[in-house]
This record gives sequence, structure tokens and C-alpha cells, in this order.
Amino acid sequence: MGIVETLCMTFLAVLVVYCILPIKKMRAVNKELKSLLQVLPISKVMEFFKDYKKSGKPPNKEIS
Repeated sequence: MGIVETLCMTFLAVLVVYCILPIKKMRAVNKELKSLLQVLPISKVMEFFKDYKKSGKPPNKEIS
């Protein structure tokens, strides 16, 4: 099983668990996800994967 399949299966499992959460817990998870997305450098991660896909090897860039 490749990395894409593993990520998709993990995402689906998390989505199913999220859907069966009670409303109070769902609101708490939403709040935490918003704060997590504000902290994570999503643009840097996407840039890394684009460079990796183009060259086939990890880029040698310093993360600043």
C-alpha cells in the first residue's frame, strides 16, 4: 500500500469518527483544528511536496 492510499484511509477513518462525535465534542474539535491550522506552515509543506514531485528527491532548502 502506497503513501497516498494510507493517507486516504487515515482521512476517511478520521472523518467517520468525527461524524459520530456528539455536538459538544465536535465544536471543541473544530476550535482546535482552527488553531492548529493557524500554527502549521501549510504553504511550506505544499511547497516541499511540489519540489519533491518535480525533482524526485527532497529539496535541500533551509526552512526559515
